[in-house]
Amino acid sequence: MGSKRLGLRVCQEMRSLSAQTLMGALIIDDREDTRTVFNDFETFARDSGLAFYAAKNRKQAEEIIARLKPDLCLVAGWYWLLGRETLSFAPHGFIGIHNSLLPKYRGGSPLIWPILNGEKEVGFSFFTFTNGMDDGPVWAQGRIPVEETDYISDILEKLESKTVEVLREVYLPILAGQRQPAPQDHNQATYCAQRTPNDGLVDWRQSARQVYNFIRSQSDPYPGAFTHYENSPMKLWRARLFERPYYGIPGQAARIDAGEVYVICGDHRAVILEQVEVASKRGKPGEWIKSIKTRLSGAPAGNLSP
Repeated sequence: MGSKRLGLRVCQEMRSLSAQTLMGALIIDDREDTRTVFNDFETFARDSGLAFYAAKNRKQAEEIIARLKPDLCLVAGWYWLLGRETLSFAPHGFIGIHNSLLPKYRGGSPLIWPILNGEKEVGFSFFTFTNGMDDGPVWAQGRIPVEETDYISDILEKLESKTVEVLREVYLPILAGQRQPAPQDHNQATYCAQRTPNDGLVDWRQSARQVYNFIRSQSDPYPGAFTHYENSPMKLWRARLFERPYYGIPGQAARIDAGEVYVICGDHRAVILEQVEVASKRGKPGEWIKSIKTRLSGAPAGNLSP
């Protein structure tokens, strides 16, 4: 069960490792999403002689699962909750992939929050679905370091490859009953709330490092951090830190150099904006910001949280 490139790669690896046990692929019909690989998924299933099912909503997906009665479901890139009754349809359960080192960062946006928090390492967990929030026993985990220059797209790429690597190691032992999951230590659990595109509004009163982390954690393929320029939203796709003190008012465009714009943050440091987007056009910020009298506006007064 899945969608997106990770879901396809997991399905391909499952077939490569044990074609005879793979009964079908159930995917989300996400053809309106720019990240879709629906056609690739369908082509792979057809060429492999694999039963292919595409669900338009949660109800339809649950009806398909109930009809198929699989022994085990491996879930990658799935976005709908599964009801208690549906979880009982597969006697060996549903094993999902959560992009955190459980029990840390249970819940929504589990990669954005670690970057916002300055974590030096992120990872993923293969775990059994339960009726709780990402609290089921863990079969395997993988981890990667977070480099200071990594954007969310870099991290997703590295995690995807690591996920397939770990799956290659554990899938057959799981099928053979030779590997068992370990319960999570619930006392160590942390949680993260779902985010919306509007949560990407930059607060320039934060430190330059916090603003930089904020930008890189929400860059492509996510909706992007943004600020307001002349009462219009300006998305911030690429930036870097300026390492020396820079005194000024938070949000002030203090310097324009080769199309890049230095913006003051709350700790008297600056981030250098490298790529932005205004009215669906991307380019260097100097294409729009022409004066050091410019002030970029962020969160309203009193709202200091990302």
